[in-house]
Amino acid sequence: MRIVYSWLKEFLPEAPGPERLEVLLAGLGLEVERIMPLAVPHRQVVFARVLAVEPLEGREVRRLVLDAGQEVQVVSGDPNAQPGMGVALALPGAVLPEGSVGVRRVAGVESYGMVLSARELGLGEYGGGLLEFPPEALPPGTPLAEVFGPDEVIEVEITPNRPDWLSVYGVARDLATLGFHLIEPRPQPKTTPLPLPFGLTIEEPRACDRFTLSYARGIRIGPSPLQVQRRLFAAGMRPISNVVDATNYAMLELGNPMHAYDAAFVGEGLWVRFARPGERLVTLDGVERTLGAGDLLIAVKTGEETRPAGLAGVMGGAEDEIRATTTAVALEVAHFDPVTIRRTARRHGLRTEASYRFERGVDPEGVHRAADRFFELLQAWGGEGVEVAQARLDLDHTQPPEPIAFRPAYTNRLVGMDYPEAEQLGVLARLGCRVEAGEAEGVYRVTPPSHRVDLRIEEDLVEEVARIVGYDKIPTSLPSFFPHPDNLGVDEPYEATERLKAVLAGLGFQEVINYAWSSPEECALYRAPAPTVYMQNPQTPERTALRTMLYPGLLKNLQHALAQGEVGPFLLFEVGRVFQQTETLHLAGLLWGEAVPGLWQRGLEGSFFALKGLLETAARNLGSGVRVERETAPHLHPGISGGVYWNGVRVGQMGALHPAIAEAVELPLGVFLFELALPLPKGPGGFRDMARFPASLRDLAVVVPEEVPYAEVERLIRAHAGEYLERLEVFDLYRGRPLEAGQKSLAFHLVFRHPERTLTDLETEAFMQQIIAAVESRGYAIRR
Repeated sequence: MRIVYSWLKEFLPEAPGPERLEVLLAGLGLEVERIMPLAVPHRQVVFARVLAVEPLEGREVRRLVLDAGQEVQVVSGDPNAQPGMGVALALPGAVLPEGSVGVRRVAGVESYGMVLSARELGLGEYGGGLLEFPPEALPPGTPLAEVFGPDEVIEVEITPNRPDWLSVYGVARDLATLGFHLIEPRPQPKTTPLPLPFGLTIEEPRACDRFTLSYARGIRIGPSPLQVQRRLFAAGMRPISNVVDATNYAMLELGNPMHAYDAAFVGEGLWVRFARPGERLVTLDGVERTLGAGDLLIAVKTGEETRPAGLAGVMGGAEDEIRATTTAVALEVAHFDPVTIRRTARRHGLRTEASYRFERGVDPEGVHRAADRFFELLQAWGGEGVEVAQARLDLDHTQPPEPIAFRPAYTNRLVGMDYPEAEQLGVLARLGCRVEAGEAEGVYRVTPPSHRVDLRIEEDLVEEVARIVGYDKIPTSLPSFFPHPDNLGVDEPYEATERLKAVLAGLGFQEVINYAWSSPEECALYRAPAPTVYMQNPQTPERTALRTMLYPGLLKNLQHALAQGEVGPFLLFEVGRVFQQTETLHLAGLLWGEAVPGLWQRGLEGSFFALKGLLETAARNLGSGVRVERETAPHLHPGISGGVYWNGVRVGQMGALHPAIAEAVELPLGVFLFELALPLPKGPGGFRDMARFPASLRDLAVVVPEEVPYAEVERLIRAHAGEYLERLEVFDLYRGRPLEAGQKSLAFHLVFRHPERTLTDLETEAFMQQIIAAVESRGYAIRR
């Protein structure tokens, strides 16, 4: 929500500046997202009155003659330009958000400046026509900077439980609990004993427990005042006319949504009822909607029939809207059931300022004040000819708030503070609560005000005391406690996952978080297991089931990045839950591009070993070991894939994306994936002291057929190296002469070490002869 600072000051004259307000609002629970200054127009932007509009033959633009203190002509293509209207005129030399203004020749006519839309003036995003002001708003030629002075907009994030903050007065009222003087709004329109030309019926008191209908005539439709338009734009709403703007202005100011009908189309009166099957309604946005049985309607009664006139609490109908010929209005200010409004708005895909407030709850006792404010504004903006009927229809089925038992001692026990009882009761009184002594000592009956729909139980009142006194007064030190033995280690899986994430991030991986939703079509496209858990009411066809693997999400992340023109390389990972026969936690990773520079192998094979090396490094940082053995998977390249074994336990697979999938989803070749089931098996762990004795180093080159995997040779060497082999690592792969075709040479570093003494050369040679004998017995050769 956007709060105009000068508007807030009308209720809190003592309010500090916006920067200090940001701190105070945060203490009350209102997070300030940003503070934006309102642009002050350049001095060469002035008020002008249109004297004449002359079409230019064969052109879409027109010549406008304006009174800006002197007669000025400009050329404009805006469709709403008409004689008599007030406009903003940028004279030559004016500087606008989109550039400077000068004299130019358009269609053979000299244009001395330009008339402005809201966007061109920097007030709002609407650029579909000229900004229209009342013709007598200012003397022609007056700089708009004299009216649109410096101001600021405070944008705050409203929590769903505090609908009373959805108005300028609501925020001011809460700030006043900190000790500021609050000016209560008491609108007093001039009323006349007019007869009401309509009636009112509520068929569904459960869905609408209060409805007021008021009447005024003698209205002349026109633009609202300059300052009002600026505030509406700043609050995110586009000015329409004085009547419509008055409904929006009063709602933003006081919090009660309202709707004005052209009284000529209201007929015998309004009915509040649910829609009947097959009924249709064209809403104010011009869309014809088929109504459902759960849609609450405002209907117009004519004779024995009632026809839909609007979706209650959401959007009015097009037939009864305020138009240029409107001379009398019927004003609705009501209170609707939040659940009913939420269902209707969601069913029709509508989200309006009114529905946003009704869904959270508005003040049922604020309806008269809101209506009076509307008519007060209408009379101020529309002239003395506006007659407001003294009578008002008010069907009230609301129930007063229930008193809540409140114990100051319980507050202190729950918060861990020692608030004085008088201070606690004073806080509740400043919030507008009625505090009465209860039947038992130390217990009070607290009746919350009607605008605080969130106060329902004693703990709500306790929270209010702590909030207003100040959360910063509560000590931040945690009490000492001793966990129950059953709880020891319960956070270990979480901590292990966080350590794993930190290690991957340190290796250059970027974490992503994707939706847990998928679909059977997506699973089939990416060759993932078919879904087993489906959503009963999916919002989109692409999200009908829970995902079975993580890697499709990473592939879509890569698709999006490449489509945005990013060039990589990419290292991505995600930790998330998948849903196959059971719900499990997985880790998935993706590599594309030269994420590991300086590889001694290139192409697909090099990228495979790069990803394998990253996994091995991650395992080593976590005190574990990884090996990869040849294995195929439906989504991986059949010749470049393998099973991943973490501390000797198979946990998943890794390899290149299957070329058929890459072609189907338009991804380049060379995308590598891994996906592992969590938690990962623990390694031996523990602390090992630094070696105190030197190691014995040997190198060995084994010649094997091309199809023999490295893992098989590694297992063979480890099995016959004896108990003192400390480390084994491959450092070279060679093919070519003098080796025969179909042969390859794998060269290894071997490190032997005895924990309690230095190994002799004879002992080390004995280990090497054992290895050589095993290699040769398998039919492999030693490269000399």
